[in-house]
Amino acid sequence: MPLSCIPKSVLSSASCQENPSGVSNHMFVVPLANVGSIVADDTKNQYTINLPESQKALQGYRIDYKSQTGQVTSEDNGTGKGWTGSTTGRVEMSEDDMAFTARVLHNSDKNLYFVATGNKKAGETEGTYLDEYIVIGNENGEAEIQVTFDSGTARTDDHGQTFTVSCGYMKYPVTKWYGVINQVDAA
Repeated sequence: MPLSCIPKSVLSSASCQENPSGVSNHMFVVPLANVGSIVADDTKNQYTINLPESQKALQGYRIDYKSQTGQVTSEDNGTGKGWTGSTTGRVEMSEDDMAFTARVLHNSDKNLYFVATGNKKAGETEGTYLDEYIVIGNENGEAEIQVTFDSGTARTDDHGQTFTVSCGYMKYPVTKWYGVINQVDAA
């Protein structure tokens, strides 16, 4: 029997750390071309990412969104069919930059979306820490983004661009990655 077919006991006493809901206030868009290789781990709900030789960290485009508007969800696709993962958020500041970025992302494909949780994990070297991300996307870069705009009616209304990123096939209901992503910008 393959290792991925052996379930683990899920015990509430397995961790004594805090477990708040929600995510942080930003995500990174990483083109699949900037990733050396990516594999879903068969022993834990994580991606293993090997960087290209010339890189010491992933390179991604950062999207900051309004605090407490970000969310990650998943939906079961049926027995043996994985999950559909998605993330949403609202960009209220820098609307022009988001409009430009939305157009580029809407007209391209093969991206991975890394949603920051705000948690950290100890790295292999003493005193170093890795950021925790929830990943929307799979090894084939099959993630799509949709963006809507709402100006609001009153001056105090919530407004801006709401993005939804979804991937129709993921191997886990929540897939994480621990590491460093450096912000890059177009030349």
